[in-house]
Amino acid sequence: MAGYGDDGVDLTELTLGPPGVNARKARRARKNGQQPSSSSAMMQAFVKVSMDGTPYLRKVDVAAYDDYGELVEALNELFCCCSIGLMDGYGDWELAVVYEDGDGDWMLVGDVPWEMFVSSCKRMRVMRSCEARGLSSNA
Repeated sequence: MAGYGDDGVDLTELTLGPPGVNARKARRARKNGQQPSSSSAMMQAFVKVSMDGTPYLRKVDVAAYDDYGELVEALNELFCCCSIGLMDGYGDWELAVVYEDGDGDWMLVGDVPWEMFVSSCKRMRVMRSCEARGLSSNA
């Protein structure tokens, strides 16, 4: 009986990303008038995103976005919602986004610089704003 790996192909060679990731990055780079670089195409930071009240998880490449605004806009589209926002004091949003960092602490998305967020984010959760207020650094 043949098992996995018996055909001479290493299973690590079969790892695939979601379809269209490189095409989206190239399209975004062309839109911004830039040439897509191979180093930016190699940097991927996929994290799982859960939303309170939904029975499914989504996976998002946070490195594909340039800032928090683009990420929140993509989450609104992903979950067919328009009430997700940042807890930055400039809007009264029904839902807020929090993330788990490398230390296992839950923090509000937008509390740290973008590059630090991309490198430390392990997973995200979309939750009610009233529940996320306790996580705010300026609450």
